[in-house]
Amino acid sequence: MRQPTIHLVFKTHLDIGFTDHAERVRRQYHEVFIPQALTTAEHFYREDPERPAFVWTTGAWLIWDHLTTRSAAEVERLERAVRNGLIRWHALPFTTHSELMSPALFRAGLSYSQMLDARFGFQTHAAKMTDVPGHTLGIVPLMAAAGIRFFHIGVNTASPVPSFPPLSRWRAPDGSELVVMYEDSYGGVQFPDGLSDGLGFAHTHDNIGPQTVSQTTEVYRALRHDHPDADIRAATLETYGAILWERRETLPVVDMEPGDSWIHGAGADPMKMARFRSLQRLYDAFEMEGLTETRAAFGRDLAMLAEHTCGVDIKTYLRDDLAWDRPAFEAARKADYRFVYSEASWAEQRGYIDKAVENLAGEDRTRADDALADAAPPQLRSTQSLTQATTFTVAGWSGELDPQTGDIIRLTAPDGRILSDDARIGYRHESYDADDVAAHMDTYLTHRAEWAILDHDKPGLSNARTARAADFAPQYLGLENVGDRVVIHHEMPLEAHRHLGAPKTTELHVWGDGQSLHLSLVLREKPANRMPEAGFLAFALGGFGQWSYLKTGLWHEAGRTAENGGGQLQAIFAARSRHTNGTEVELTPLDAALVAPIGQPFMPYSKQPSSFDRGIRFNLYNNKWGTNFPMWWEGDMHARFQLSVKPSR
Repeated sequence: MRQPTIHLVFKTHLDIGFTDHAERVRRQYHEVFIPQALTTAEHFYREDPERPAFVWTTGAWLIWDHLTTRSAAEVERLERAVRNGLIRWHALPFTTHSELMSPALFRAGLSYSQMLDARFGFQTHAAKMTDVPGHTLGIVPLMAAAGIRFFHIGVNTASPVPSFPPLSRWRAPDGSELVVMYEDSYGGVQFPDGLSDGLGFAHTHDNIGPQTVSQTTEVYRALRHDHPDADIRAATLETYGAILWERRETLPVVDMEPGDSWIHGAGADPMKMARFRSLQRLYDAFEMEGLTETRAAFGRDLAMLAEHTCGVDIKTYLRDDLAWDRPAFEAARKADYRFVYSEASWAEQRGYIDKAVENLAGEDRTRADDALADAAPPQLRSTQSLTQATTFTVAGWSGELDPQTGDIIRLTAPDGRILSDDARIGYRHESYDADDVAAHMDTYLTHRAEWAILDHDKPGLSNARTARAADFAPQYLGLENVGDRVVIHHEMPLEAHRHLGAPKTTELHVWGDGQSLHLSLVLREKPANRMPEAGFLAFALGGFGQWSYLKTGLWHEAGRTAENGGGQLQAIFAARSRHTNGTEVELTPLDAALVAPIGQPFMPYSKQPSSFDRGIRFNLYNNKWGTNFPMWWEGDMHARFQLSVKPSR
């Protein structure tokens, strides 16, 4: 066997935010970190131009952003380093929650690398995601079509790694595949079985910046100590990806969803998510109609909404363990700079929507404005015309209501088919206490380092006077007919609204158009609430037990996810199920992305794939754990769904 070789990739984990507000982090990379990478790289290039000891790799967005926004001198310096092989991008723009992205938007993210490749005459075949534990199979054909062959996933060390082989061929139904390497860290040194070539990462952590000359030297000294017989050389992901691609036939094939156990963060700011999904549908239409320069720029900026950083680091910037109960919390929001600074970071992330729309003009801008208007809840109307009826008919559809909660408990389609006479379509607000948070940490964390506990815990919650583990159902107020729709009105329990974050009132708007029933759940006057909470709209339809999900262009069996993955909560574009009598239903969520099985508790983490035989429930909002996700939201929102029925076969 020949001398072992470590192909060493120098990389910094990019969080567009987390260590500070996103724009400050962005400027830090352009003004400090990229110049530092160039200084280190240029030093070692002068030592040995044929084999420089430092080559820096990063996501394509950062390189593109530097080249398109910095001074001529800075651009020239970076271009020279790229041509000398000292700086290299990988094929993805940054780490994303890929389940949130349509195929069109994922392609928009890939376009950063493609523009750089065209500029410099390269062809990028390798990609990396760091931190986020799992990604959807739907990205495999998209990456393969872009020429990507090697994909490295480095999981946050406190999070479970989905049960994938360390090295495999991840294959989509159309036969396209990637060589995937999974690691339980951002990346260390790995020698796959039978290979004398190993992949190593000299990874600096979240927004720390690249190594200096002295730090680079220390990296080599440490590696030579651990691997005294190895030839250690600075490399790119391209180099090692090519080696693995040549031996791909020897690798096991995997064709399932790993699941993203961080995807709950998509529900932390539900109004941002609704606006994002509305604009994403518009971008999908733009791609089908034909992309112009401004439409393409709109898509690239919109992809930032799926980037995995949603604000500042909670354990660093919020850092309060007292202000949990409502009076103390409201006072802290007004007077405590830690609360103000954290909220400002969440507002900054919402600003990505405005930045994306600013690319558009004329009719395209009007369509974007209309899409955003559709994402806003309807105005509250007078409810003086409410009746206490417990049945309704709309566009040939008929339903029966629970007289206590106002849930839909029986649903009949226009052709007379009873979709379910033991249905339960209804909203619930859940609150959690310190024991629930502890149950999450006990089932999820892979180690108990202090930073990991602080990322996931709610420090001080155990001392909150009003914290409570409870499930709150609404009280039925009545029904009204408004034009072509029926509006079902509810009121939430006073305790839930006053102390635990529930909205004051809710409405379920119902209307139809032939084979489809449209539902819009409107939440009114939801107060900000720092204590852990979640809201759900459940669809329990008797006889519809086996569900499939549409995720980034591919349909999957909902329960066919990897062990240790994120199958109990997934981001989807549609769900469908077939009744035992052959009737098929399809549910399309327009504003909310997250869905979970009915009957499975939300807080504890499940290492096993979930069962969906009791139905599904859409998670409308949650603040399950900290890290960098928004910890509260307030106001009115709506979540729209389309329920379509297909003929029996």
